[in-house]
Amino acid sequence: MWQSVTLPHDAMIHEHRDPDTANGYNTGYYPGGTYEYRTTLRFDGRPPASCLLEFEGVYPHATVMVNGTLAGELTYGYGDYHLDIAASLKPGANTLTVVVDNSDIPNSRWYSGSGIYRPVWLWTAESADAIRPDGVHIEALVVGDTAEAPTGCHVKANVAIALDNPLILGQYLDVTIVDAQGEVAAQFQEGSGTIGAIEDARLWSPDSPTLYTALIELHADDGTLLDTHAERFGIRTLTCDATHGLRLNGRRTLLNGGCVHHDNGILGAATMPQAEYRRARILKQQGFNAVRSAHNPLSKAFLDACDEVGLLVMDEAFDMWWMHKTSYDYASDFRDHYADDLASMVRKDRNHPSVVLYSIGNEIADTKSPRAADAARSMRAIIRSLDTSRPIIDCVNPISLSIAAKTKAGMDQHDITVEGEPGLNTTLEHASGPIMLSIIDRLMPAALATGIMDRQSNAVFDEVDVAGLNYCRQGPEWFHRRHPNRVFCASETYPQEIIDTWPTAQRLPYMIGDFVWTGWDYIGEASVSAWAYSNPEPYGWMRQYGDHMALRGHLTGPYRRYPGLLGGSGLIDITGEPTGQMLYRQIVTGVRRTPAITVRPMQLLYGAGSSSSRAGRTARFIERGHDGIASWSWAGYEGREAIVQVYSGGRSVELSLNGRHVGRAPVRRCMAEFRVPYEPGTLTATAYDSGGQPIADSSLTSAGREFMVTTVFERVPNPYPRDDPRWNGEELVYGSIALTDAKGEVHVTDDRAITVLQDGSVLVDAPEGKPVGGSGRAYVSQSVSQHEGGVPTHVSNADAELNAVLAHATLLGAASANPITFDELAGNTCTTYFGRAQAIWRAENRTYESYEP
Repeated sequence: MWQSVTLPHDAMIHEHRDPDTANGYNTGYYPGGTYEYRTTLRFDGRPPASCLLEFEGVYPHATVMVNGTLAGELTYGYGDYHLDIAASLKPGANTLTVVVDNSDIPNSRWYSGSGIYRPVWLWTAESADAIRPDGVHIEALVVGDTAEAPTGCHVKANVAIALDNPLILGQYLDVTIVDAQGEVAAQFQEGSGTIGAIEDARLWSPDSPTLYTALIELHADDGTLLDTHAERFGIRTLTCDATHGLRLNGRRTLLNGGCVHHDNGILGAATMPQAEYRRARILKQQGFNAVRSAHNPLSKAFLDACDEVGLLVMDEAFDMWWMHKTSYDYASDFRDHYADDLASMVRKDRNHPSVVLYSIGNEIADTKSPRAADAARSMRAIIRSLDTSRPIIDCVNPISLSIAAKTKAGMDQHDITVEGEPGLNTTLEHASGPIMLSIIDRLMPAALATGIMDRQSNAVFDEVDVAGLNYCRQGPEWFHRRHPNRVFCASETYPQEIIDTWPTAQRLPYMIGDFVWTGWDYIGEASVSAWAYSNPEPYGWMRQYGDHMALRGHLTGPYRRYPGLLGGSGLIDITGEPTGQMLYRQIVTGVRRTPAITVRPMQLLYGAGSSSSRAGRTARFIERGHDGIASWSWAGYEGREAIVQVYSGGRSVELSLNGRHVGRAPVRRCMAEFRVPYEPGTLTATAYDSGGQPIADSSLTSAGREFMVTTVFERVPNPYPRDDPRWNGEELVYGSIALTDAKGEVHVTDDRAITVLQDGSVLVDAPEGKPVGGSGRAYVSQSVSQHEGGVPTHVSNADAELNAVLAHATLLGAASANPITFDELAGNTCTTYFGRAQAIWRAENRTYESYEP
């Protein structure tokens, strides 16, 4: 049965989770399928002479037909494809059909989504000699030494515009460059070697992300206008070497980065610009200055957002080369398509000033084989033919590489035995994975000393500009002694390792930064980073997983098992809330100066409803360093010992509870720990310097007896200007739902099933004997639900404008940040997690004229 859908569209998120799907934990137990999309293109009269159909992303494979004629096949699920369909078009109605086949599973190590999950564009021009939208390259060369200029300075820049398809004899380009205010910064003609000069240019940087737009007109020799194109860019300098590190505009810049997958939480893989901008903005606000795409090209919208907010980007092409990591992944297509797909990524992304590194691979199993160096050399040549300005990195995991297979086959030869193995990542991601990784991490110095890691990676690292090391914090200094001219990056790290890698990066000029796994939590690799709590009383995770604490087999805690949904490692959870791990990183990197108080979750340590006075044992997975919650609302656990962890950059921390001195503890590795019998009230931590002088303090306050549902609505409009073809009147409305008291303090021990209604109201059973109340304010609604005589009722106090927006909106889903849950993301019901959940609406903004974000 056909149904109408709006692109971008993720079909997988609307499937029902299946514990028996072959996708398993990889996709959070969402199955795959086969999907057919069909639409009609209409032309009054003759179709345009030039007609390109652009697919920004279709997963995993697609066949495109125009009027029954094959227009092209899309082989890389993250590739940007341009199909020339002019010859297949006719006047009037034209049928466009896209068949997406995601039935061969598993084909991804994380949640992939299914279908046309990124935008589709039709590029037309009346002339066959049109500007290809992916064929414009802008180079802006700064005149003079930016290192001598003050921050935010104005400099002179020479700008050159080049097209990948050379101009035909006599053709020329008229170029007008405008700044962010629409003022003309330069005008010139291209085609005769002319380079335009911006005399008073402002440089792009994370602190000052200044952007320009090149308005390009293609003319015939007689002056006839053939086509127009607009391209946004930034002006900056970029160098990278072992002596000075990564320098942006002449100044050394350390990459404080987070790895990010492509999904948007409740939205699944659907790439909506509002969601991409919101994610980039939150990442920047939480202290990151860089992101690493994991492990595939990012969307255009996310890169636009990084340009806009000032996030630096490691742009990654592939997660595998010839050797499979899952049975049906891109390894089957790599040999025949890697060159075109890599070139497509570079063409798509080279004009983004935020992109500072091109990564050719993540934890590639082939690295130790001779053909890997040939592949790296080939990919370097492809990138350099299109862009000479950015360093190239390959990200290697020395741990997993040491257990990978090796082949003597050449680049165009098959070695079925080696290429078809289940994959080195899968080898680690079995039930004993958490224990194995912890042991290997402790043995890393000894493994480095053998020299085997250097021998296995050296040939490939010789072909790139930066050696990316995953989970090898001791590696840069060890490798540097053997390769003093090599640049290193901690390209993937455990969250708690920042206490080691950040001071190292600050100290060593040849180390350019740290990218934590992960900056933002993600769907799939389900529960691989979730901790196991041994207390047998039923609560959430433990109800399904019991008290299994074995070191091997299926008894190892929650690792990978259904109903695992999320990875669980994110420093920011899927709703956009910072976790305790984020607070720790902020302290270590100096982003936060005040102490951050967290408490290890008492209902998981003791068990919900348990009278036990002793906390149960915990099995911690190495990819999640801290499990603390920034809350002092542990109702039901009065008198039992709370484990309080205070993150601070001071030398010691004093803790007080309700004005009474609790104790003073030294700060070790940016953390002081206390054990305090829980009682409600105010918990205060004061940080002291080495001289005993107070630096700063912070507090947590317990929730009162009142119980209500508080929903804070965030309206995110389309981020593009109205004259941009990507603009439309749609907005996303994010509802941050919390179970709170009257002052907004969250009840973290009383999670409940909730139902979100179309109008933004939330239904929930109020706990017996607790008062209920609420109040509203602009763009914030307080929704209260209770049972009266067994009939659920609700009251919504959302403001009138928000009500008008939601009246024309579609509820896309509701979920919490719980990594282990039976919930499905696209529904309207879920169970809160530590008192919180989120709902998202897609709305046609009919009040846009009066709305100011």
